Amino acid sequence: MTEIRPAVNADAARWLLQAEVDWRDLVRYGPPGFDVYVRIAFAPGADDVDPAGEDPALRVALATLASYTATPARGYAAVWEGWGGEPVPQAPRVPIPHRTMLLFTGPVGVLRDAPSVAWYGSVEGCQEPHLVWPEDQAWCVACEVDEEIEFTVGCSVDASLALAGALPGSVRRLRYGEPAPLYRDPA
Repeated sequence: MTEIRPAVNADAARWLLQAEVDWRDLVRYGPPGFDVYVRIAFAPGADDVDPAGEDPALRVALATLASYTATPARGYAAVWEGWGGEPVPQAPRVPIPHRTMLLFTGPVGVLRDAPSVAWYGSVEGCQEPHLVWPEDQAWCVACEVDEEIEFTVGCSVDASLALAGALPGSVRRLRYGEPAPLYRDPA
């Protein structure tokens, strides 16, 4: 997994910080301005999780989205610096209020594994990267740290239709910043 490495600097994340948007919306929905925003359900139960304990929805979404960028070989993953304990990897910091993130780069298809590779040097565990986008900024995936139900993708209409086809019954459209529950109902 040497394909994932720290970014050279934080310049690739500047576009995230230029938006006049509340930090809570930024980390939950990504930056504003995409044609469509969709929420994609994480697996609702153990039957939808693979034997290694991973929810495949994000991996399927990134594989699908790789066809909707001119730069699938170069993408970025921002991971909250407080996620994985000590020691914190050496990587450029993205100063999102209340969610300072570390910036990593690699092919879009492997960025799902950025947190575990950065902290542990191999793919172990199943923590999602918190923001993922290709170099051309054709779309952005947002997996808020405290979210356990869904993640968000800002993208084109065509990409949203492809996501709905790849993840049937798991994709719903919404407006940027629209309220949505964070946690599963314990009842």
